[in-house]
Amino acid sequence: MSDKKKDKVPFKRALKNNIYMLKIAYNSDKRMVIMRLVMGFFTGLNHGVSIFFINEILNALDRGDSLGYIFTVVGLMGLYTLAYELYFAWYYKLYFPYHKLNFIRLIHKSFFVKASDIDLSCYDTPEFYNDFIYSMQNCDKSITKTVDQLGDLIRALVASISVVAVILTVDPIIAAVIFGFAVVDMIIRLFQNGIYYRYNIKMNELWRKSWYIERFFSLADYAKEIRLTDVKENLLIEYDKTMLEQRRAEVRLEIKTGGLNFLAAFLGYGLTVFILLFMGYKLMVTGTVLIGGFTVAITASWKLKHLMYDIQSKFVEMNKDSLYADKVRKFLETEPQIKGGEIVLTEFESLEFKNVSFAYKEENVLENVSFKVDKGERIAFVGYNGAGKTTTTKLIMRLYDVTEGEILINGINIKEYTLESLREKMGAVFQDYKVFAATVAENVLGELYTNEKEKTVLSALDDATFGDKLTGLENGIHTELTREFYDNGTNLSGGENQKIAIARVFAHNNELIIMDEPSSALDPIAEYNLNVGIDKNAKGKTVVFITHRLSTTRHVNRIYMFEKGKIIESGSHEELIRRGGKYCQMFELQAQKYRA
Repeated sequence: MSDKKKDKVPFKRALKNNIYMLKIAYNSDKRMVIMRLVMGFFTGLNHGVSIFFINEILNALDRGDSLGYIFTVVGLMGLYTLAYELYFAWYYKLYFPYHKLNFIRLIHKSFFVKASDIDLSCYDTPEFYNDFIYSMQNCDKSITKTVDQLGDLIRALVASISVVAVILTVDPIIAAVIFGFAVVDMIIRLFQNGIYYRYNIKMNELWRKSWYIERFFSLADYAKEIRLTDVKENLLIEYDKTMLEQRRAEVRLEIKTGGLNFLAAFLGYGLTVFILLFMGYKLMVTGTVLIGGFTVAITASWKLKHLMYDIQSKFVEMNKDSLYADKVRKFLETEPQIKGGEIVLTEFESLEFKNVSFAYKEENVLENVSFKVDKGERIAFVGYNGAGKTTTTKLIMRLYDVTEGEILINGINIKEYTLESLREKMGAVFQDYKVFAATVAENVLGELYTNEKEKTVLSALDDATFGDKLTGLENGIHTELTREFYDNGTNLSGGENQKIAIARVFAHNNELIIMDEPSSALDPIAEYNLNVGIDKNAKGKTVVFITHRLSTTRHVNRIYMFEKGKIIESGSHEELIRRGGKYCQMFELQAQKYRA
């Protein structure tokens, strides 16, 4: 599909998309949306009312009406203007800023909740993930913009109708001429928009090239390569070519739009001459128009021209906005495929994989994997990168679902359990563990901290061998981690962060614990102390280790050696060493590093 087709939305789809965005806005804050549209109506009406007052005042002077009548009209105009300006100031200075912030908060919260519900597999699809990120980053701006665009469109439409209504009271012929010119001018502008649209599509590609080259020469990331290679020569040549193409595109744009600008200016000049001659004749020769009508005709012609341009530009903008709405709809309408059953898991007794296979984008990651773990056992998944170990644990937690076979908990298919009760029984230290911008205590608990939970936090940190570091933190468990929110926040080392992630598991009474490379960032002494903490904390619990450091595997009940998505060996450490297979080879390679 060409870029032009990608960046255009059919009118029906654009209309539905904008209605969809308005529904999101309306469901988030009904009052704010209604008030914005009402503001658009009154702002538009103000155009016609202002012209009406000017027309009446000038006509009163021309007719020689009494000063009392003239002052009454001027007074009414002043009162109306004061009321309008007060309402305008109240809305934009008080009402709108407050409600807009609340509106943004509600929209973001709804998107956050949706993001926490979508399947993990969605993150594996680049197109969906890009749309998801774009939606999250721009949801408030684009949804607010949709409401603003509709409010502005109502303003322009009401203003156009009110201006035409006033001109009709002056002279129907001049009203028809001015309206006809405004329509022709709008058509010219639409042609221009099409030219500018195609120009921007072309220029986006050229701008990306020049921006990349600018980043290359300005960012520290490339500084060393610039000085040690001649790659800058290639980029300088590419920069010259890019800028030459940009200049050519600019010239073509000016040639194409210049003719349309001349036509619009010529018609505008012709309309002004026609109004002056026509209305001047009626004012000075036939006397059928007063000075107010003459002035209104001139003023209204230019006002209506700009209003019609405003209307068509709003339609163009709403069409562009609908491109974003497509991304939002795709994100919000995505339903999770992983759904829980109705059985509540009250106690963990056993886990069994029966002929489980899993494919990612039609490529098998696991193939016919079978094993069983009983309560209280400790097992280890070992193997080289990409063997399928981590994928297996993700299936256990139902972050993904199997392609073939089944996973049983207590002899019942894992899909029969509610997701909440299933995951409440599981705790995991992921290989790509994360520390949040929160206090140490909140990081350990994974929830809000209360004083009643202090003992739990301290015990978990101690078992995770974080105790020595904790004594050096001025605010103890109330220390803010990272500097995302606070300049005086604490940044921990990789090993210290990993201990926080491990403590998070120890702080909860999980019956099945998954440790994915739990000691990867730890030194040997810290690893030994961690294993002591696991022994203390995991008594009677089922533990699954994923590890490359085979010192951990010596003390588990059973080891499963993975290769290319299959289990090729299983047994205790001693059994696998005696067999002399792949596990034995891996262990010997690691053991050699510690031998003299």
